Amino acid sequence: MFNITKTALVAGALLLPHAALAEVKIAMILTGPITDADWNSVGYNGLKAAEDALGATIAYSENVTDADAERILRDYASQGYDVIFAHSFSFGDAALNVAEDFPETVFMAATAQELTENVGTYSNPDYQGAYLAGMLAAGTSKTGTVGWVGGMPAPNMLANLNAYAAGAQEQNPDVNVLHTFIGSWFDPAKTKEAAIAQTEQGADVLSAQGVGVIDAAISENVWALGAMTDQNHLGPNVVLTSVLWDLGPLVTAVAKAVEDGTWTSQEWTYGIPEGAIKLADFHGLDSNIPADVLATVNAKFDAIAAGDFIVPLDTTQH
Repeated sequence: MFNITKTALVAGALLLPHAALAEVKIAMILTGPITDADWNSVGYNGLKAAEDALGATIAYSENVTDADAERILRDYASQGYDVIFAHSFSFGDAALNVAEDFPETVFMAATAQELTENVGTYSNPDYQGAYLAGMLAAGTSKTGTVGWVGGMPAPNMLANLNAYAAGAQEQNPDVNVLHTFIGSWFDPAKTKEAAIAQTEQGADVLSAQGVGVIDAAISENVWALGAMTDQNHLGPNVVLTSVLWDLGPLVTAVAKAVEDGTWTSQEWTYGIPEGAIKLADFHGLDSNIPADVLATVNAKFDAIAAGDFIVPLDTTQH
C-alpha cells in the first residue's frame, strides 16, 4: 500500500510557529488509484510536483477507505512525515483524531469543515470551472437537457453541481439539468449506469464528475466534459474539453511553508485567478460548439480571472 520516493525542496509561503526543517517529508492518502485521471491523479500529480520542486521525500497510499484512513495517517505521522495530506472530504475526522496525538505534524484535510492548530484545509475551487462547463454544455446541447454525475454530496461536489447548473442556466434559461450522486467516491460501473440513465432522459452533454461517465458518453454517442485532468484520451471523439485542477502549486507552497516553519492553520484555495483551474484543449472538437457560445465562455473565463465576475459558491443540496 505504501509507495515512497526520495527528492529536494521549493517556494511557497504562509505561517505555524514550528522550527524550520532541513528537509520536509510529505505524505498523502487517496481514496482511489493514482491512475484514475481524476481526483486521485490530481492529488498524486500535486505531490509529485512538490517532490520535483523541493527535492522532498514523499509517500502516498492509494485506495484508502474511510475505515482505514486514521490508521494510515497515524502510520505516516509515526514515521516522521512533516505534512500529511488527507485527500478526501471524508478523511477530515480521521485527520483531526490523529492530529491530537501528533501536535508537531501538519495535517492538510481536503475541504475540511473544522481546523485546529496543526490541521489546515485546502479547497477544490473547480466550481469556477464548472460554471464554464455548464455554459458549454447548455450551449452545445441539441436537446436542451444536460447531465451531471458525481460521487457523494460533499460540499465541494455540491458547489460543482450548483455552479454547473448556474452556468447552464445563464447560457439557456430553459435548460434541464439532471444530476445524480451515486453514493461512492469510486465505482465506475455504477457511475456509467447513472450516466446512461440520464441519456435515456434526453441528456446529450454530460459532466464527468466520476470515472465511468465518459464510458457512458462513448456508448451512447453523446458529449462529455471531463474533470480534474485532460480526459480527452479516455474518449477522443466525445470529450469536448475538461476542467483542469493543478494542485502542484498549492502542495508545494504548503510543504515549503512547513519546511520554513512559517505554516499556520487556514484554508488554502487556488482557483482560476491563480492559474490552478482552467479549461483543457478542445482537441479539435470545438467545431461542434457554436462560435458565439465559445466567445461567451472565453469572455466569462477572462472575467473570473480578472475578478470581475465571482462564481457563486453554493453548497446547498436541492
